[in-house]
Amino acid sequence: MNLMISSKEYDFHSLIKVAEMAGLAGTVSFHQAGEDYMISFPDGENTPALVADFRARLRGLENNIWNY
Repeated sequence: MNLMISSKEYDFHSLIKVAEMAGLAGTVSFHQAGEDYMISFPDGENTPALVADFRARLRGLENNIWNY
């Protein structure tokens, strides 16, 4: 399963940080897609849950950054 992320919303380092926080470092793959990013998640039963968790952690990181 692939997830497209706009480079206007998140930078590459934030995506790497979220993958590490979610325990997905080395499990997901990052690809340049024009100016944006495509994140590839491994196919499996829990893939939709992994993607949902990743998105939630991105929003959480964004909220924490803007709170300070």
